[in-house]
Amino acid sequence: MPVAPGGCTYSYLWTLSLDETVNRLADLGFRSTELMATPPHLWPAEFAQSERAALRRLCASRGMTITSVNPTYLDLNLASLNPGFRAETVRQLREIIRLAHDLEAEAVVVVAGRKHPLLAPEPGHLWRLVREGLETLLPDCDRLGVTLALENGWTVIDRVEQLWQMCQECAHPRLGVTYDVANALAVESPTSGLHQIAAHLALLHLSDTQAGRWGHDRIGSGMVDFTAVTQAVRQIGYTGRTILEIVDPASPDEANRSSLERLWALGWSE
Repeated sequence: MPVAPGGCTYSYLWTLSLDETVNRLADLGFRSTELMATPPHLWPAEFAQSERAALRRLCASRGMTITSVNPTYLDLNLASLNPGFRAETVRQLREIIRLAHDLEAEAVVVVAGRKHPLLAPEPGHLWRLVREGLETLLPDCDRLGVTLALENGWTVIDRVEQLWQMCQECAHPRLGVTYDVANALAVESPTSGLHQIAAHLALLHLSDTQAGRWGHDRIGSGMVDFTAVTQAVRQIGYTGRTILEIVDPASPDEANRSSLERLWALGWSE
């Protein structure tokens, strides 16, 4: 049986405080969560050790595990051609790795970044920049016991073959993969991707979307075949963490509740 999915704080960023969000997710039946490390919820530089301890206690009191921390990547870019932006991305990711350690989270989600839409350099140049950034961060992950989970998405690394190649080249036990089925749909079969990346899979992101549109919608509202995804998860024997990464600020409770119910109907653990 696929393991019970966790919830994501994304949809509640602008409507509830972080503590209120944790309580809301627990009330909805989630027992694990991915935290978005972004204001107004959680900014590492302004989140004191006492606040980190208090958040751990709150999660423990609600039977919640913090699975992963995700900085959203609207601004961070390991593939930036500007060395200053790359250095700042690495610096902030180091803070987030420390945050994950302090919150006893298993992983930090990392996206390679994006390229210029009009005049990008040849792919190998961007690849080297991303690999250099990852290799700079992995000693921190080793020291603090946190996995760096490279996600498919955006423009530099969006296919499963690229995820596999980067994991093979870095060859580090603390580098794994976050495979996002909605991101995958735009470029490949999510079920085929799951089979190909099984050996490196550290975290699974589930949400729905329409073909040709980037979305993280409630399950059953788009074109991702979750019957096939569930079958693939069973076939590869994946028992790691899964997060419902639903982004629905208008009706987050209902979106999460209906998505959970659809997964339970497919045999995911409650």
